[in-house]
Amino acid sequence: MVLKTAVLAVSSLRDAAEFYGKILGLEINQRGRELCIGDCPLKLVEGIARHSEDSYLYHVALKVPNRKSLGAVLRRAMEFEEIVEGFADHLVSESIYFRDFDGIGVEIYVDKPREMWPKIKGGYKMDTLPLDVRSLLREAGIRPSGLELGHIHMRVANLDEVERFYNSLGFRTTYRWRDAVFLAYGDYHHHFAFNSWRIPRPREEVGLLEVRLELNVDVFDPLGTRIVGI
Repeated sequence: MVLKTAVLAVSSLRDAAEFYGKILGLEINQRGRELCIGDCPLKLVEGIARHSEDSYLYHVALKVPNRKSLGAVLRRAMEFEEIVEGFADHLVSESIYFRDFDGIGVEIYVDKPREMWPKIKGGYKMDTLPLDVRSLLREAGIRPSGLELGHIHMRVANLDEVERFYNSLGFRTTYRWRDAVFLAYGDYHHHFAFNSWRIPRPREEVGLLEVRLELNVDVFDPLGTRIVGI
């Protein structure tokens, strides 16, 4: 995976630890004033994320290696139904959506086998269909493992500007759907997505600060997020 770590500003590490650890059942590790989820595909800090009124984090997506792990997240989260926002079969993946205490969207998903991804010219077709929740619960394990940073999805005011920027970094446009654009580095369905949808905004001053990836770059994107290689 080209994406390694997303750094988010949150209002409270204590609340974040409760959300990711107690509610989602993910491994958490606090290191001073930072909270790492799993092996740190997601790092949380108490800080300030400054985005414009029209551009902000829609969701950060953590990928698990199999349905067993995704089912474990679902079984745990069902004890706290108020934080489950939705479910989806995206043709290339299966997803569960949550919203944390700051209003930040969190997606936990598993990729379907690559041979099942429906191809289109230049990328892969995606959709939003009902998820087979019953079969996911039947396969559920005890605890999720193997978390990776799968993709990041932002709400933006200018789709063309941000698409051109990420194209210039080597991310190709793989799909467009309902005022949204999806981009990937290499042969994947998407690592970044941007939309202009009317969606809930997280609490003021929380959100995405930095994305660390396996590219030789150190730049700021049009939204003010630092994109840096490691």
